[in-house]
Parts: sequence; structure tokens; C-alpha cells
Amino acid sequence: MRSLLFSPAETPQHQGADWRKPMNIAESQIAKMEDGKFQLDIMSMLEQRDVPREEILEILHMAAGDSALLRRLAIRKKFGEPNAYLRGWAEMLGRKFRIDRRSYIPDAYTEELIERVIAEAPERGSLLEVGTGCGWISISLKCSRPDLAVSACDIDPNALALARENALTHQAEIDFQESYFVDDVRTHEPDVIIANIPYGGDADYTPRELEERPQMPPISICDPDGPVVTLIEFIGSVRRRNWRSRIYVETGYLSRARLDPVIDGCRHFEHYRNGEFGYLVIDP
Repeated sequence: MRSLLFSPAETPQHQGADWRKPMNIAESQIAKMEDGKFQLDIMSMLEQRDVPREEILEILHMAAGDSALLRRLAIRKKFGEPNAYLRGWAEMLGRKFRIDRRSYIPDAYTEELIERVIAEAPERGSLLEVGTGCGWISISLKCSRPDLAVSACDIDPNALALARENALTHQAEIDFQESYFVDDVRTHEPDVIIANIPYGGDADYTPRELEERPQMPPISICDPDGPVVTLIEFIGSVRRRNWRSRIYVETGYLSRARLDPVIDGCRHFEHYRNGEFGYLVIDP
């Protein structure tokens, strides 16, 4: 990673009037701040903690020349806080959603699954999202398919509060409910169920992800009883309701073999995998 600190040949006095030209907007924030050495020290501290360059540049952009704000952001970053929480929002499918520690941070590759559901959900059908978090999936579906009757549930009331805020912002009419998977949802059998719930375990996370994990709600990360336990219990919950809804559930990098306990006894399933992203389509 190229250092953000200037080498002697790169300092303004050596570069002359054109020294800012190679810098993008975020990098140029250093030059706008009153105490340049202090800001460079902050950046050096983040580099020493192996914060990726693009994340450092985004923090510079967020600070927008405010030294005090940069210090606060950098200290939060030193403790592993993800940039999505620092900025307070995530953009998914062209819409911005408020993000904070009440919910897991959305992953961009999930958009592929949402686009499939948008295309395949029956006209004027009903849809239930399980484990809604910040609500971006159910809100995106409702905004893209206003004909759908959309409900969403989560076990965490804090996440539901955040989801309701996002739904209000996007004027999406969604019935949010607190529930253990689908056990407690007060609704008729939906045509479609979609879920992006924990599917891995500690061994599946990179060191960087393990550093950020404590910042997120523990219940949104992985089940302490082991990988795929959450997926198995989710399918079991649908069966306890005797529902035959078509299920779309994200499975990430999990191999087909690791998903055998999830699909055991299902009438039909399809496993889709594209690199580190994958999902199941299940008829339970």
C-alpha cells in the first residue's frame, strides 16, 4: 500500500504549484486543514493499523477539512468501526439506507439475489423477509415491485426500529414484526420468503472481518452453535408453520456439500454459486 505521507520529493515545496494535481478530492482534504502535521500523523496511525487505503481516503472525504471530526473518525476507526457506520449509510440498488450499530452492514453482492426475486415474485403476490436488519431488502423489493404485499420480521427490536426509519424515508409500506424466524409472524402464508441471515462460523471470517465483527449486533453475525445452524433452524421454522412458500436464502461462500442439512427433505432446491456469493432457492 502506497503511504499517504509525503516523501521529501513529494512535499509541496518540492512539487511547486502543481503538487495537488495527482491527488483526488479525498486526499486533497489534508492540504485544506490548518494543522497538516497533525492530520498526517492521524493518517499514519491508520496505515500502521493496516486500514486499507480506500477506507482512509473515504475518512478524509468524510472529514471534509474538519480536523476535530477527522480525529473522532480516526479514533473510531482505530477500534475497528466499519466505514459504513462512520458515514452512517449504505447505498444498495441505487438507494441510500441509514446504517448504524443496530444492524448488520449490507453486502453489495446480495443485490443479485434481490434482482432475481424482483423478476420472479408473482404479480400481486405476498412476500416476507426474515432477518430484515436495516430493512433494505424488503424496502427495495417494495419500491421496485409496488404490487407486492411485503412484510418483514427480525428477532431484534432495535433492528426493526432502524428498518422502520428507512421505510419511512423511502415511503415503503411494509408490515414489520418481531419474530423468531417465522414462528411469531402474524400473517397468512406468503408466496415468497427471502432471507439473508447468518450462515457461517468463526473459521469462515478473515482477520479484517473478525476485527469489525464486535461493532455489529452479535445475533446478526453467526450462531455460536456452529455454521449453518441458523439456516437449518430457519427452514425448520417454515416447516413448523406448514408453509409451502418458495424460499430464497443467501448462502454466501458455502459449498453445496455444507448445505446438505439445510435442504434435507425439501421438495425441490436450486443452489446458485458465483465466486464468494451464493444462494438457495427452496420449495420446502
